[in-house]
Amino acid sequence: MPMADLHLHLLPEVDDGPTDWEATEAMLQAMAESGVETAATTPHVLEGESVEQALSKHQGLAKLQRLGERYGIHIVGAAEFWAAPDLPDHFESFRPLTYGGMGKYALVEFSVTEMPLFAQWLIFNLKVRGVTPIIAHPERYGWVQRDERNLWRLLVQGALVQVTADALLNPDTPHGRTAWRLLKSGVVDLVASDWHAPEPQPYPLKAAVQKLKGAVDGRQVERLVWEVPWKILSGQQVRPAWQSSPMRELISAADKSSPQPMRYWWYRLKRIWKRKE
Repeated sequence: MPMADLHLHLLPEVDDGPTDWEATEAMLQAMAESGVETAATTPHVLEGESVEQALSKHQGLAKLQRLGERYGIHIVGAAEFWAAPDLPDHFESFRPLTYGGMGKYALVEFSVTEMPLFAQWLIFNLKVRGVTPIIAHPERYGWVQRDERNLWRLLVQGALVQVTADALLNPDTPHGRTAWRLLKSGVVDLVASDWHAPEPQPYPLKAAVQKLKGAVDGRQVERLVWEVPWKILSGQQVRPAWQSSPMRELISAADKSSPQPMRYWWYRLKRIWKRKE
C-alpha cells in the first residue's frame, strides 16, 4: 500500500528540521524504503513572523523536490502554522504555504498547555476564507488529554485531525493513550510522521501502519495514510471522519454539553463499540 506523509520537516537548516542536505537525503531514502510516494514538507510558521520570513523557508524546496524524484517521492510545499489570533487576517499572503499552494488546506499547531480562547473563532474564520484547518497532533495537547470535548468543539467548526505515528507506537504514554482514543472514537482523518531528522528516531510511519493493521480494518488504514492525504494534496473535499463516528451525536452537541470528566466519554465510547460487536 502506498503512503503519503503530510507532516514532516525535510528542509535542512530550517527551524528544527535536519541539519544538512546529507541528513535530508538519508530521510528520503528511509521514506522510500517504507513505501512513501508523496510527502509534504511543513516548516514552522511562528506567531509574529513576517510573510517574507515565512516564505523564505521554502527557498530550498525546488532542490528538495529534485532530490525526492531520485527516490520516487513527489514532494509538495506546505507549512505548520502556529495558531495565532491574527492568522486569518494574513492568510491570503500565506496562501503559498498551504498544501501545494492551493489555499485549500493548512496544518495548524496549537499550544500544548491550554486551549486558546479564540480557538473556535480561528477555525471558523479560516473556513470562511475557504481554508480547511488540519489540527496537528492534538494527542499532545494537555487540554485534549484532559477533556476531548475541547477537540470536538473545533471539529464541529470544520477542522480535520492529524495524529502522529510516534504516538501510536507508544500507547502507554499520555499522548499515545489519547491518540488511540481519538482513533477508536473515529475522529482521526490522517496519520503522519512529524519526522525531523534521521537520528535518533527511525522513520516511524511504516511501523505505525503495521500497528494500525492489527487494530483496525485495512480500508481505514488506507484512508488514514493515502486516501485522505491524496485528497488534501489534490484540493478535493474531505468528509471529516467524525461525521461517520459512533460519537457523532455527542460531538455535534459538544458546545452545549456540561463539564464532565473525560473518562465519562471513554466509557460511553466503549459501550457503543461493544454494542456494534
